[in-house]
Amino acid sequence: MTYLRNCWYAAAYCTDVGTKPFARQILGEHIAFFRTSDGVVHGLEDRCPHRFAPLSLGAVVEDQIQCPYHGLRFGPDGACTFNPHYSAIPAAAKVKSYALIERYGLIWIWMGDQPAEETRLPADFAFMADAKFRAVSGYLRVEGNYQLIVDNLLDLTHAPYLHPAFAIPGISAEERLKRTTTELVREPERVIAKRWRLACPPNGPTRNLFGFTDELMDSRAHMHWLPPSLIFFDAGASRLNEAEELGLCLPAMHAITPETDRASHYFFAQGRNMLLDDPHADEELLGILENAFHNEDEPMIAAQQARMGRETDVMALDPVLLKSDSAPVTARRILAGMIAAEQQR
Repeated sequence: MTYLRNCWYAAAYCTDVGTKPFARQILGEHIAFFRTSDGVVHGLEDRCPHRFAPLSLGAVVEDQIQCPYHGLRFGPDGACTFNPHYSAIPAAAKVKSYALIERYGLIWIWMGDQPAEETRLPADFAFMADAKFRAVSGYLRVEGNYQLIVDNLLDLTHAPYLHPAFAIPGISAEERLKRTTTELVREPERVIAKRWRLACPPNGPTRNLFGFTDELMDSRAHMHWLPPSLIFFDAGASRLNEAEELGLCLPAMHAITPETDRASHYFFAQGRNMLLDDPHADEELLGILENAFHNEDEPMIAAQQARMGRETDVMALDPVLLKSDSAPVTARRILAGMIAAEQQR
């Protein structure tokens, strides 16, 4: 499968990687992550060039990763620095190294052959380091192609059917969809699927977790797709005729990274501007998210992938398209164009 490569992908949470090697497969490539004594994180190809043992099964020795099979050591740049077998270091004894940065609590990896550009990492996730918000986060491995997850996020019409915890008391799924206003915004490298419910009863979490008792509120759920597979979710609810920023603001990050063409890493973080010092709210909010993602979205995407057989591109199967598919289809077309342009270069 061909991916967009000259961009940033979420690789791991910063807390996942210490002095002990950490293994992860990204875009089909096996990578060993580790930290040197100065705290800097590094990523190397997870295969010793001698007998192809996984370096991630080894140890970090003197700021180098040591192969667990024959003891060769490789520095952060991927070059072999030590051969314990009383012979010269072969010129070919090196592995690929990857550019990494740490931001928003995540380690991001650049998989391309062009110089890494820090400015290419979107600033939309700055809420994760903003004192005005408190965030909870999690990780999920999904048995499905990464674009199926993006499709799921860009088309929230599935929510009334798949996520009962977000139901609006007294309003059917069909009525909820009818009372939702939508707008699709297309930009060169951004697709925004905007959704509003104005003067409508708030959903369960708005009432039960955040304590709103208003009979009617204005709510929003705007999904910003950023290539190749990042989503900034601008969600919230406000009292009637009140500015959005004065109400409940729930910015969220969804970072989807292909493991292979049929499996994905899914990193998510949910911020809030209320109940900042309430650990119970952390627990409740994370529980709501994990139930929705682990028990509802992931099984559906895995089942969807299974029914697609060997195919990983849903569009290749000529699916029936609905009006609500406009955002996912637009994002797929933009990404396909970016991948084609990159391949031509």
